Amino acid sequence: MSKKVKAAVSWDLKEKLYEDLLDPSYAAAYVNEALLEGDEVVFKTAVADVIHARGVGKVAEAAGVNRVTVFKTLKPETRTSFTTYHSLLTACGIDFATRPIKSRTRSARK
Repeated sequence: MSKKVKAAVSWDLKEKLYEDLLDPSYAAAYVNEALLEGDEVVFKTAVADVIHARGVGKVAEAAGVNRVTVFKTLKPETRTSFTTYHSLLTACGIDFATRPIKSRTRSARK
C-alpha cells in the first residue's frame, strides 16, 4: 500500500471517528475509556479528538478560553489544570464522573 493510500485510509478512519464523536454519549464513553487507561497521553489524545470533532473555535468559545490555549492544552508535554479540562469537556457536553472499582473477588473486601 502506497503512502498516499495509507494516508487516505487513515483520514477516512479519523473522519468517521469525528462523526461518531459528535454524539455526546459516544464521546463520553470514548474519553472515559481513555481515562481508564491511566495514561495522560492517551487521555489528552481522546480529549483532542473530541475537541477537533466539534471544532476547536466553537469549543474554545463555549469554554471561555482562546483557541491558542486549547491548542497548547492538547500538546502532550503541556501540564493542564483540572479546571481547564473540565471547561473544555463541559463545552463538548461531557462531564467527569467516577465509579467504584469492582473487586475481582469478594475476599478482597474486608
